[in-house]
Amino acid sequence: MKLKLDYKDFLCDDLFVYWRTRRTVKLTQFWEDFINKNEHLRESFELAIATFDEIQKNKSECIIDEETVNRQLQDRIYHLKKRKQLSIIVTSVAASLFITIISTIYILTSNTNSVPENQLTSIGEVMSQDKIQLISGEQSFDIENNSMVQLTEGENALIHDSITQKQIDLKNNQNKLIVPFGKRSSVILADGSLIHLNSGTEMEFPSAFSNQAREIKVKGEIFIEVTKQSTPFIIHTPKSQITVFGTSFNVSAYTDEESETVVLVEGSVQVKNNVNSLTLKPGEMAILDNNSIHNQMVDVTEYVSWKNGYMNLNKNSLTEVLRKIGRYYNVEFHFDNTLKLKEQTCSGKLYLSENINDVLESFSQMTFLKYYIESEGVISIKKE
Repeated sequence: MKLKLDYKDFLCDDLFVYWRTRRTVKLTQFWEDFINKNEHLRESFELAIATFDEIQKNKSECIIDEETVNRQLQDRIYHLKKRKQLSIIVTSVAASLFITIISTIYILTSNTNSVPENQLTSIGEVMSQDKIQLISGEQSFDIENNSMVQLTEGENALIHDSITQKQIDLKNNQNKLIVPFGKRSSVILADGSLIHLNSGTEMEFPSAFSNQAREIKVKGEIFIEVTKQSTPFIIHTPKSQITVFGTSFNVSAYTDEESETVVLVEGSVQVKNNVNSLTLKPGEMAILDNNSIHNQMVDVTEYVSWKNGYMNLNKNSLTEVLRKIGRYYNVEFHFDNTLKLKEQTCSGKLYLSENINDVLESFSQMTFLKYYIESEGVISIKKE
């Protein structure tokens, strides 16, 4: 069976990161041998190299334990010889997160109403659930982080993680995938459409679509690449209905936010609520707030970069950045209102991985703020 890896798997691999920053003869030979034995992965491999090199521009110094790398390399070479095929273990070490780009920092201040000095604000919500769940009828399956669920014929599904694959029977036509904060997953639907699910997302979908329409329900955030067919594809969110025929776009519909957004990468979509509707063009974003809808041109990478393992920030308020980090890692932030984080913005690329401490270190460098871990899942933000 051929390995199924995309460029994001390479970007999250510790040996790949080390190789791109310290290209030893041994590692170069290792990756050349790997790609020669897995020619079908060459395109993803080369895309990972190009993406990494772009992210690495103006990076801070990469720190890694060379002894650990050599040990992991020898272990992989051993398994490669033993199994005739290498499985990349999609885990991250500290070095993955030290590849952080800090572009430009904007600290904006303005005269606003004063806030009581000792008033504290919390952003985020810590969820007790730590496993992705696939629910089909009365069945419930626990799924590993970053796994892919692929629907197949005969009401079956294949669950792919970084090193294993298993098949499960879906006894019910209607299914629900629950991705808690701190986790991510993806789904290939029965029609071949690919969906990436961000942290804190629930999606309901059928084992097979009807001949009249392809419909799913979403709470949270997804990026979807819809397979083009004559049958319309409809996404239902708490505030909207999105109709497409074949396109790729991002939907953010978290129930704890006042507005929903739809960002179109390519193709065409119709977005409507109970009152209004509009059709988006590539590069446009629809914003749904109460009963209104309006659209504006945006840089789509700012809204879809999460699926590639980093945040592309463009004058985002610090409260918004903390909210996204909180969802991504299932943590809650506390800070004093006198910091006025909502009035301060930052820009750049924040590389995401398994170790939140490294993300917070990068955040501190970008904002000149300090973080303190109060308890498990609770982090305090203060001035340096």
